Amino acid sequence: MSTDRVTVSLPTEVRQAAQQVAEDAGVPFSSVVASALEAWLRGRLVDVWLAEHEAEFGRFDEAELQRIAAEARVAYLPPPRSRRVS
Repeated sequence: MSTDRVTVSLPTEVRQAAQQVAEDAGVPFSSVVASALEAWLRGRLVDVWLAEHEAEFGRFDEAELQRIAAEARVAYLPPPRSRRVS
């Protein structure tokens, strides 16, 4: 994978927390930032799929979402009021 050098501005607390994660894991700070951004992008793909699925089949109800989360062994978070990226 090729890489590009970029400059970003982060809130001080976020940068410090990410730096600590990098130090604790023994990886470069940029690896932590790249990993977080990759996870965020994957989440947006899920959001798109979910919107398309719900447009075709209707919205999931809370019980369905809780069951899916339990099966995936992830914490259940109630859906946001809007799935738009802010």
